[in-house]
Amino acid sequence: MVDSDAMRKTFLVPEIKPLDQYDFQRARVCASLGWLLAKSYGNAENVPEELREPFYSDQYEQEHIKPPVTRLLLSSDLYCRVCGLVLGGEGGAPRDNAALLQLLACRGVSLQEQDVPVTEADLRHKPIKMGAHLAVIDGLMSLCAMETMSAAKMPSGLEKFGGGSQWENAVLYWVNKIRYRKDKMLPKQTPTFPLVASVKDLSNGCAIAALVHFYCPSLLRLEDVCLKDTMSVADSLYNLQLIQEFCQSCLNSCCPLALEDLLYTPPTLKLNIMAFMAELFGWFEVRKPDFVRPKEPVDLEDPSGLSDCTTPTSANSNSASPAFVFKQHFLPISSPLSPGGGSGERRRRLRRCWDCWGLCSHTHLYM
Repeated sequence: MVDSDAMRKTFLVPEIKPLDQYDFQRARVCASLGWLLAKSYGNAENVPEELREPFYSDQYEQEHIKPPVTRLLLSSDLYCRVCGLVLGGEGGAPRDNAALLQLLACRGVSLQEQDVPVTEADLRHKPIKMGAHLAVIDGLMSLCAMETMSAAKMPSGLEKFGGGSQWENAVLYWVNKIRYRKDKMLPKQTPTFPLVASVKDLSNGCAIAALVHFYCPSLLRLEDVCLKDTMSVADSLYNLQLIQEFCQSCLNSCCPLALEDLLYTPPTLKLNIMAFMAELFGWFEVRKPDFVRPKEPVDLEDPSGLSDCTTPTSANSNSASPAFVFKQHFLPISSPLSPGGGSGERRRRLRRCWDCWGLCSHTHLYM
């Protein structure tokens, strides 16, 4: 790849929460509510300002869900409206939570909180049972992803690929199908895109950024993506910022996930991240706005290369990607982050800064 600073995008090192201060459950609430409200209001930019941050702190510095958000959740209108929008007017929106639960069950979407089925009474309960409401949002995200992924024909046998649902397997197949094609097109000296076998393989941003480049090469150049055999935290954050910027500027801010969510990929956010990937599929393979112009078409129904897309190998699998633990906060600095495997002085200075901050990593944290 060309190693020219003038040719690359630059970002400041973002301030993110260290893993030991990162609240997985809070992140899930924010990401799930962000998705729900964006669907309800058309996109994230239309969500009223007072609803964009769901938490407030009381006088004891304890966080709670804001009353306006709670009122929306306790009303069946929000869920029913989103369900109707997801189904595109098919049969109309359910009239209440009872009808919603029945519809989701008929679609094969099971709603459970700690292995107990969610009931209509749970959704009316005061104080709010947030676990039950998160289960409903999970169900709506799954329904939306199912509808999106079913819009394109896929080869048979995907039910044997991966350990997730049919639509999750279809998402992984799609990501790896594009990876397979890009591997065949790239020069040998270019690092290959690791095979994506699970959500944590998306955490360095390589596969997602490669998807964006494949479908929108004029908007994200390959030389702007950091692709290396060993990705550091700085490299990963750079790619993830590229993805967030693209989603904000071109896809109606369709990513409700924070940088930490994408970097750490905690198990509690697996569905949220997979739903985001299905959203990207919807933009690139279903809606296809004018700026989606891949250099060559891709036939997802074509089973050729299926084994390369679905069988991890020791050379390409990214299954040993480390999860990262930070000893202290990341502090924004004036030097920009930029991609590539070159040895430019700016990148060396950044590397020294990150090392001095006591960065350490541990593999198998999320195995």
